[in-house]
Amino acid sequence: MALNNRWHISYNGEVYNFPELKLNEEKNGTIFRGNSDTEVVLHLLANRGIKGLKRLRGMFALALWDNERQEALLARDRMGIKPLYYCNYKGRLYFASEIKALLAALPYRPELDKNSLHLLLNFRYIPGESTMFAGIKHLAPGHCLKWTADGIKILSWSPQKTVTGPKSPEELARTLRQAVKRQLVSDVPLGGYLSAGIDSATILALSETSYPTFTINTGDSPAEAVGAARTAAIFHSPNLQQDVNPEMNAILYRLIWHLEVPKVNGLQTALVARLAKSKVKVALSGLGGDEIFLGYNIHAWMSRIDGLPPGLSAVAKFLGKKATAVCPAPLVNGEEIRRSFFLAANLGNWSRCYGILRNVWDSTAIRNAVYGPEMLKAETDNAFRLLEDMWPRDEPDPVMATAKFELKQKMVNDLLLQEDRLSMAFGLESRIPFLDEDLVNCAMAMGRNRLMRNGEKKGLLKHLAHQWLPEEIIKRPKSGFQIPIHKFYPEKLSGICKKILTRRRLQEDGLFNPDFVEKIINARPHKLLRWHYFLLYLILGTTIWIDIFQNGKNIGDWE
Repeated sequence: MALNNRWHISYNGEVYNFPELKLNEEKNGTIFRGNSDTEVVLHLLANRGIKGLKRLRGMFALALWDNERQEALLARDRMGIKPLYYCNYKGRLYFASEIKALLAALPYRPELDKNSLHLLLNFRYIPGESTMFAGIKHLAPGHCLKWTADGIKILSWSPQKTVTGPKSPEELARTLRQAVKRQLVSDVPLGGYLSAGIDSATILALSETSYPTFTINTGDSPAEAVGAARTAAIFHSPNLQQDVNPEMNAILYRLIWHLEVPKVNGLQTALVARLAKSKVKVALSGLGGDEIFLGYNIHAWMSRIDGLPPGLSAVAKFLGKKATAVCPAPLVNGEEIRRSFFLAANLGNWSRCYGILRNVWDSTAIRNAVYGPEMLKAETDNAFRLLEDMWPRDEPDPVMATAKFELKQKMVNDLLLQEDRLSMAFGLESRIPFLDEDLVNCAMAMGRNRLMRNGEKKGLLKHLAHQWLPEEIIKRPKSGFQIPIHKFYPEKLSGICKKILTRRRLQEDGLFNPDFVEKIINARPHKLLRWHYFLLYLILGTTIWIDIFQNGKNIGDWE
């Protein structure tokens, strides 16, 4: 869209408060030709510059060209819901919502970024602004990039706010209601993802409408789908369900093509998006509820560690160091035990404790066990040191530091990445009410003691939810949206791993140690091999990534 032959905008997203913004700009003399949020954003930026971004409430990635000054401005929403990639090559700026568009435009083929691969294998996502493609980065949330012929400059348009706590939990409840209400506006059929838990049920209840809901029959609990169906019945919502039963040989290539990075939990995200698209064009997601209301096991573990008596902590740390020295490398059927000792040895170092609980593993011994010659000779970051550098040092509470770190890194580079890519792969728009900026700021200002009311995960949300949910939903045990990997591997992945991860192929690529890969492929399936299977899955995904983006393999279509 263009304005006065000076301003040109390329825009992706939804700004939910655009009617109010439009009314305000009209009062100041702006004349609009239509009624789209794109036109409102264009006029707002033309009239107010970067300051106009602060008025937007929603999800967006945009590029604005000022033809008079010959300047480009790229900007991304505060929470990082919409992606924006760029490459500054020989004085030219390339940008897009998908890296594939950059690959089509660039005059060269970017190589695999081995440091990004190393971080991916540690975090299961790539923290920071790097990607799997050397030289291609993504713009950080709440940041903008200014380009001129002299070069680029990146700055934050949404600096971290100092937010005081709300006066009462009731204010948080009102903010949550407003967040859901904002995202219900749609001129196309709207539905929502539904699990057995309280996050998606809360969105459904606060929507005050019986939109269709969609459930994938998976999770830590076998009653997940049953609970979701019961929630839907309570709110008179049609509920469509589907089992996880894909042909992995076909779907893995397609997943990585869309994601542009190997991901562990992409399958279930893709399946529920495909299911929803069969009936609606917009879907509300419960993503973000655990992050802002402290609902994960990681929050409970960090809280427990913080509460250890000093004497017990000192003894555990001493014994952990002794045990870790005896066994520094990963064990088959014993990795979880080894990691427990490693955790004990690092008590008091909050970023390291967090990393260990989140399966960060970086060490010389494990690198030598897992990597091939190409990775061993590559210059790669120490994952624990990088984590320490990124840790929110201004937050003394380790639980709140965990929440803030994950909102900035894991949420953006892991969960939101796959949510956007795999919904858009089917032409579905996914909306995330829990990541409304006002709601996030309000929740984060509450602090651990109020959010984890009585020491319970998501305790405050459960307390507030009595206003809109029946007791049976609130008291259901939490079930993660995860596929039991030790069962899924022999049923779905074993064959494709043996087919693709041959010793010859691994030696040709030189990235991974064939002995390690074969040991896991041939091991007897067991839940204690969870870490090994996730690592194997990422190794498989990396090999497929090379086939697609380096070797040009045809991926076919969804089945």
